[in-house]
Amino acid sequence: MDDRLQREVLGFIEGLATREKDRLAALGTFAEIEDLTAEIGDELARQLARFELTRRAEAMTETGVHACPDCGKEAEVEAEPEPLILQGQRGEIEYREPVCRCTRCRVSFFPSGGRTEAAST
Repeated sequence: MDDRLQREVLGFIEGLATREKDRLAALGTFAEIEDLTAEIGDELARQLARFELTRRAEAMTETGVHACPDCGKEAEVEAEPEPLILQGQRGEIEYREPVCRCTRCRVSFFPSGGRTEAAST
């Protein structure tokens, strides 16, 4: 982690610790402190991942069309993104992924990852 990011994280942590000082003070053992901080860290990781996935999904939607991974023909992004739950290392991450449908191949695919069997019809 670079110095700038480390300073930003430290600033965030100092603010969070100040706001949660009573809750932190009520914890008795190091194990209890570690459990709470791991829970907070996991939530931070999930939310940051969801934020980035959402940002990428919105950018893909703005593009409007994507090449089919099977035939290369342009396929339009469907109006409604698909709700997904991803199982990450830190727990579940929910977000909405744009979906394209290729009229030539008659398959649906997520433009971020190519054709998916679950989306195929």
